[in-house]
Formats: sequence, structure tokens, C-alpha cells
Amino acid sequence: MMLTELTMWSQKLKDGLQLAHSFYQDHGASLPKHITKIAFVGMGGSGVAGRIMKTFLDRKPGITTIIVDTPIVPESIDTQTLVFVMSYSGQTWETLDVLEAITQKFIPTIVLAHGGRAIEIAQAKDLPFLLLPQSLTPRSALGTFLSFLSGLFDLMGILPGTAMVNQWVKEVEKYVPSFVEGAYFKDFLGAINNPDVMHVWGIGGDSAAAAYRASTQFNENSKQQAVFNVFPELMHNLMVGFEKFDQPPVVLWFHTDFIPAHLSVAVQTISEILREKQVLLYKPPIFGDTFESQVFTMILWADFASYHLGLARGVNVERVQIIDELKKRQKSKGIK
Repeated sequence: MMLTELTMWSQKLKDGLQLAHSFYQDHGASLPKHITKIAFVGMGGSGVAGRIMKTFLDRKPGITTIIVDTPIVPESIDTQTLVFVMSYSGQTWETLDVLEAITQKFIPTIVLAHGGRAIEIAQAKDLPFLLLPQSLTPRSALGTFLSFLSGLFDLMGILPGTAMVNQWVKEVEKYVPSFVEGAYFKDFLGAINNPDVMHVWGIGGDSAAAAYRASTQFNENSKQQAVFNVFPELMHNLMVGFEKFDQPPVVLWFHTDFIPAHLSVAVQTISEILREKQVLLYKPPIFGDTFESQVFTMILWADFASYHLGLARGVNVERVQIIDELKKRQKSKGIK
């Protein structure tokens, strides 16, 4: 079923835009007009949408973006901030703690959830909310999250999100027919050779959010230990750990064609050293002609790559048993 869900990326993007228009028609008049800050509150598969949108918004002047992936509310979030609280299940305790706290401060807030306590709080506090459509798993709702946010920001005059999403739809329709075939990922699967641990790197301000999403997908879909880190910070300390090892480390390194000159030289230099050290360095392919398309297609590629790696490893791609067990134990200890 997961493969079917992945092929629905195009429809989820289209649905998100429609939801944005309906939401804006109902709530647009009451949304703040002069936003200086946007905060994205969320964990895991729901929170990653905020990280990706931050990548695009940080390239636009006039708005400061904040990621909240903790139950602690930063003091920088105030009444000049538009907050998006995102939890597919509506039951994520860290996100609910933040939602409860900010409702006490009269901060403009929009709730995105499929149901659960988050929607109940939104209704009780008369907050605008989006009831997300059904997805197979929370992580497969990313297309709806992304296109809703993009479409809404377009309608609010913040970001040309509709054109961006329409281009993503074209990319999906172009590449997914190849991505569904396991043969497409034969070289990738052969290159990484089923490592114990996979390092997933992105570049700050460029591909970091896409690489983070990839690491979560390799963990959840492939049941592959995938550790995320960000360049260039990692080259100031993490690199020392590659001086001695028993098995060659595997590094997946995501970046677009739009990195500045110094970063490009740094990437080339570190790549040379890694190969000299016999590190297995794999750079996923780059698709698209714009920055936004290249970031998106990295996400698309990793979704399918993680699915095919999961099949190769013989695991249940859909289930996240250890997370289910964690939630069960937390609930037994009083975390609702």
C-alpha cells in the first residue's frame, strides 16, 4: 500500500491547493495582515513541512521564520507571529503542550491536523483549523501539508506558492513513473550495500530540510539507521570521526546546484578527502531547473529510494513498531 500512497504525491499536492483556497475563503479576512514572523510547530513527519517551508521563506525578505520541535515555547513567539501548529494525528504531546501554551497568549494560530486533541483545542479556543484528509501514515501526508502552506502563503501575498506547487506536480508526473520501478534504484542499492549506519547530509540554507526528510524516511520506511547532519558545520568537527573505522562509512549527500561558490569549493574538497579515506560517498541525482524544484525532487527521490531499500531489506515499510511502543509506554506513564 505504501507504493500506492507514494504515487499519490501529485493528487495530494493538488488537494492541498484546493484546501488552501477553501480555508482562505473562510478565514482570510481574519488572518493578520502585516506578518513579521512565522513559526512552525510540529514533530516528525508533520513538523518536516515547516522545515521545508522555512527553506523557501528564508530566501524572501521581511519575514523571520521559527521552527519549534520541542514542547518549550520560545519567548520570541509573540502576537506579531503567525503560528502553524501541525500534527497529523492531533495527539502529539509535544505539539499539544505548545498549542496549550500559546492559546494563553492570544497569538495568531492555525491548527493543521487530521483530528485528535489538536482539533478539539482549536474548536474550544475558536482557532482557525484545517482538518487534513486521510493518509496511510502521518509521514505520507507531507504533500498536503506542503501544498496547503504554499497555497495559503500565495493567497496572503507572502510567497508565490501556487506556481511552485504546480511545478512540483509536473515534476511528480515526470519522474514517478521511473521511481516506482525498483530497477531505477539498482545502482543506489548496490552502492550503499546495506550499511549498519547511513549518514545523511544536507547543506544549511540549501538542502538541509530535504536531507532531514530523507533521513526520517530511511529510518521509517527502510528501518535503516540514518543519521542526519548539516554541512558546513559538520566539517568543523564530525569529519574527525572518519579518520579510523572498521567498515567504510556510507554518506548520502544532498545539495542543489544553487550553492554559493565557497560552499561549492568546500563540497569538492571534502568529497576528495572522503574518497581518499575510502568512505562510500553517494550523491543523489539532482532534478529540476529551479531551487524550489530541486529541493522538492530530492524529497521525492528519497521517498521512493527509502521504499525500495525497505523492500530490499525485507522489512515492513509501513509499520513503525518501536514508535508505537514508545507512545504506549509514555501513555502508561501519564503523557497523553
